[in-house]
Amino acid sequence: MKIYPPLMVLVGIIIQLLIGYIAPVEPLLSATWQYIGIALMVLGFTTILLAARSFRKHETTIIPDGQPSTLMEGGLFAYSRNPIYVAMAVLLIGSGLAIGHIWALIVVPLFVLLVQQIWIVKEEENLEAEFGQIYRNYKIKVRRWL
Repeated sequence: MKIYPPLMVLVGIIIQLLIGYIAPVEPLLSATWQYIGIALMVLGFTTILLAARSFRKHETTIIPDGQPSTLMEGGLFAYSRNPIYVAMAVLLIGSGLAIGHIWALIVVPLFVLLVQQIWIVKEEENLEAEFGQIYRNYKIKVRRWL
């Protein structure tokens, strides 16, 4: 069974909520941090929508294990080879802060590690097989995350 990244994010948020619910102490973060968290969630979600629009505009697949028809190099992809995964991590940081328990943030590095091992490595292999030297040149110019 494949666990696609949006489902990984949803599971991450559920785990964060459980951490917030079962944590034996009051929220450790102030209301200010919780509002910052909400803003980060909005930023992450908006970034995902913008990147998805780029995929649609270029008529290529957004599905991580799909067959790409276009190498995305402009817009957000000029700064990160994986802006959607960066946005998902920002969304998880935001939800962790919004929940108010510092331990909820443990989900973020776990998400990054899992998405890298499960999806990014395979996506990079597919892109290199499809676009060859063009993709290798892109990898030299643009970082995987930020």
